[in-house]
Amino acid sequence: MSRILLINGSPNEHGCTYTALSEIADTLSKNGVESEMLYLGKKPIAGCIACGKCFQTGRCECGI
Repeated sequence: MSRILLINGSPNEHGCTYTALSEIADTLSKNGVESEMLYLGKKPIAGCIACGKCFQTGRCECGI
């Protein structure tokens, strides 16, 4: 079974982006595809700082 992650990066959690993603989620569901919406709009998201820990451990451990 397919699963889709829908990411809402808008600062307005239930605004236009949410409405659009909800429509997509409904259409996916009608076609037998499971989806989950993740809200990241006001969360600080830092980029990779190229510390190289992921090459050693297989996951990010730099604390970002």
